[in-house]
Amino acid sequence: MKKNFVAIILALFSISCYANTIEQIISQNEIRIGVRNNYPPFSKFDGHEFTGFEVEFAKEIAKKIAPNAKITLVGLNAKDRIPFLNENKIDMAVAQFSVSPDREKYVDFTMPYFALYKALVTEKSRNIKAISQLTGGKILAIKGTGSRKYIEKNFNGSIVDCENLLDCFEKLKNNEADGYFHSIFALASIPIIDNKYEISVKNAGQTSFVSVGVDKGNESLKAAINRAILELSKEGFFKTAYDQTLGVYYKGTLDKKLFLLDDIYNFFSDN
Repeated sequence: MKKNFVAIILALFSISCYANTIEQIISQNEIRIGVRNNYPPFSKFDGHEFTGFEVEFAKEIAKKIAPNAKITLVGLNAKDRIPFLNENKIDMAVAQFSVSPDREKYVDFTMPYFALYKALVTEKSRNIKAISQLTGGKILAIKGTGSRKYIEKNFNGSIVDCENLLDCFEKLKNNEADGYFHSIFALASIPIIDNKYEISVKNAGQTSFVSVGVDKGNESLKAAINRAILELSKEGFFKTAYDQTLGVYYKGTLDKKLFLLDDIYNFFSDN
């Protein structure tokens, strides 16, 4: 009897943690999307609502794949993305989620919607032009990010952990490290806010690509999102959303042609 009870509990647990297919999402009339808590201008929660480029993108995807479903936005940090998907707390993550072989062991990714460059910000007065100039020093990086993994492999010095953009910037200002390493989008606002700093290295390592994450094996949902991305590109969503969010935030200092992937989408649409 006890064995049967345990078996039932385990079965219920496995069902509860299994990812929702697109058919189940439509049937349940709700789609849960993970977005970053504090990653402006991609996503930010002001205490009442989420705003930003990825928030608008997430909503448009939801409208395409489940037009009548309730859209529930779930705030998360970088380290939450994989466990939230695996534990079925969210259906998808639209959360500056760059594709990597390590992550692909646990989750699946859609076609990318953004190109991403890793960068380093330091004080202007130091005239840093390469990460190697900080050898033996300290660099700030956020746990659970591709930037952190890159620094672990390519920097001969100490890594100082920080939680989010605000925390990292505060630690940089407090001289707890010599530089802050992250995506260029995370760093580009710092010189605008405080001209004491500059983007010292604008493109470290290989270009990464940001995609929507879904739980491993959820092929139906991934396919639906891919179709939505192509449709949104045809409708001009990415250029418009960039101009209205990222373009305004960065005051035109970043060229959208470097980051948007509409030319790639055109290839898929034409073939």
